Amino acid sequence: MLGRTRSVTLTGVGGVGKTRLALRVARVLQPSFPDGVWFVELSSLREPDLLGHAVCSALDVAQRVGRPRIEALAEFLGPRRALLVLDTCEHLADACVALVDTLLEAAPGLRVVATSRCVLGIEGEWCLQVEPLPVEEPAEAGGPDAGGGAVALFVERAAALVPGFVATPEVAVICGRLDGIPLAVELAAVRLRTLSVEQIMRRLDDRFGLLLDGDRAGQPRHRTLRTAIGWSHELCEPLERLLWARLAVFAGDFDLEAARAVCADPGSGAGLHRGQVEGLLHALVDKSIVRRDDTGQGVRFHMLDTLRDYGAEWLRALGQDEWTRRRHRDHYLDLARRFDAEWFGADQVAWYVRMRRELPNLRAALGFCLGEAPAEHPVGLDLAARLTYFWIGCGFVAEGRHYLRRALGLCHAPGESRSRALWACAWLADFQGDLDEANDLATECMAQAFSQGDRAAAGWGTICCANTGLHWGYVDEVLPMYERARRAHEEGGDRGVGVAYALIGEAYVLRRLGRHEQALSCLRRQRRLCDSHGDIWLRSSGDWVRTLIEIDRGDVRTADRFARACLRAKRVLHDSLGMAAAVKSLAGTAAGLGDMERAARLLGIGDMVEHSFGVRLGLSHPNGVSERAEARARAALGERAFREAFTRGRELELESALAYALTTGEDAEGAA
Repeated sequence: MLGRTRSVTLTGVGGVGKTRLALRVARVLQPSFPDGVWFVELSSLREPDLLGHAVCSALDVAQRVGRPRIEALAEFLGPRRALLVLDTCEHLADACVALVDTLLEAAPGLRVVATSRCVLGIEGEWCLQVEPLPVEEPAEAGGPDAGGGAVALFVERAAALVPGFVATPEVAVICGRLDGIPLAVELAAVRLRTLSVEQIMRRLDDRFGLLLDGDRAGQPRHRTLRTAIGWSHELCEPLERLLWARLAVFAGDFDLEAARAVCADPGSGAGLHRGQVEGLLHALVDKSIVRRDDTGQGVRFHMLDTLRDYGAEWLRALGQDEWTRRRHRDHYLDLARRFDAEWFGADQVAWYVRMRRELPNLRAALGFCLGEAPAEHPVGLDLAARLTYFWIGCGFVAEGRHYLRRALGLCHAPGESRSRALWACAWLADFQGDLDEANDLATECMAQAFSQGDRAAAGWGTICCANTGLHWGYVDEVLPMYERARRAHEEGGDRGVGVAYALIGEAYVLRRLGRHEQALSCLRRQRRLCDSHGDIWLRSSGDWVRTLIEIDRGDVRTADRFARACLRAKRVLHDSLGMAAAVKSLAGTAAGLGDMERAARLLGIGDMVEHSFGVRLGLSHPNGVSERAEARARAALGERAFREAFTRGRELELESALAYALTTGEDAEGAA
């Protein structure tokens, strides 16, 4: 179908295998789409307004200020021959239709596969109804064509529990009763741990006779699946059912620590105790209600959407939905606070990996806090603000600004959380080139901080004002501002990140003023501070400033070494602004070493990184390095050759581009 149309939607009842089929299609067709195949899971996303953020995040694309994310995606995908798989679209149908229609119009080489429980209505959409598995006779289960049948699936799952299991006529009856729906078949097969085939069949007959005769609403297969899930639910122990219901608040996957924190009852009275969660969780894994994944970075758990939805219905029926969601929010707020406290330390890479993995749950917690209940808004403000270094340092500039602006608009009471959110949002606005808003936010932060004696907020507000002033071109005026900010942090503000960043600002401005020795003195102090904490994020930013200084002084090889060190760290943390700055500095060192074609290509890569992530590095205060590199490369190569090399760099995929930037000599040609 994808060979004949550009948009295919896989529809069908929950549990029928739409996602698995879409993943198989993506794997099989990957060689046909040389510019990329992306899978975007949407079941955990509840806000249509965040659809663009989620897709941009999956594709490593972001937006410039004031520009819709759909437009940024359309521009990114426009020249590419690519496949985009959007999984579980039914609850975001209108937003998905608008997104896909726009992308298909803008990108002639794009194909889209969507999975949904209903037809979406995309222009030119072809729909494939994913049917349940055929129910073959047991005698055929071992035959050459049995691999796609319900009985064969039952036998495969049963053999994992009962070695040597052989299908009997009752197996076909069970699979027929379950309409061949794969999830229902798997849930039945797993009961062989405790029941015989005959017992399973009798219990299913009882269950279906009781429920289906009295429930005529909905399509038969929907009723069949719900009945099969309900039967599995009844066969669970009471505490297993309670855990199943409470686990439904998780968006995406989760770990054991989160399950204990969110699902256990407080105290030692009656209910679900913390010490019981692990055993009950593994019991649900054994019953195929919960899936267990060993990611290589720890064990994670998740539920299929259909099973999570069923659990959520029970949670609401128990009257525990809001209570459990608040505990979920509290757990991820605690995680955000730990991240904030430990970010400036030796575990930065581990924290980046963890927080990126937890992003669906963080979004869910933010959505709960910033909803209709005003009492939750201050907590949402605190949560969004505690994620500041994730938004800034890990490539989530646009999404972070979205949440911070939303929280600031809902919660106006002065306090530490609002001050922090003000300077964090100012920092992100500055990154995106919205200098007026950045200045307004930073000014409000400073006024509030001084009135409350909040030295940390005063220091950060001053830094943000200095950043904006620098972008406006007031180089001489901002040096004393960075110095004041540093002193505010030293005298009781943020003695870690705050001091380190203020020193970078001082060093950068001193270098712009030609005072290189003083700049190097700041950088040496900043490096000692970062090394004493094990930080690589701001240490690498110091390496970038050192690159500029060494280029100014004519030591291009030393500059090149520092630029590469900067890029390696920024790449690991996915720091979009830092990656763009480092690549442009490498263009300067390439030009200084006489490799003009490489310099032109690196300038194209730098432009691609800036454009893709929606950051504006140059603004109105060029640092001189990339500008000189561009002038020298144009003069040496000629306009046509320069543009060709620049375009080759700009059209590389992000990872290929960064790999090229980190290579040297002949290796660079191979990487290209």
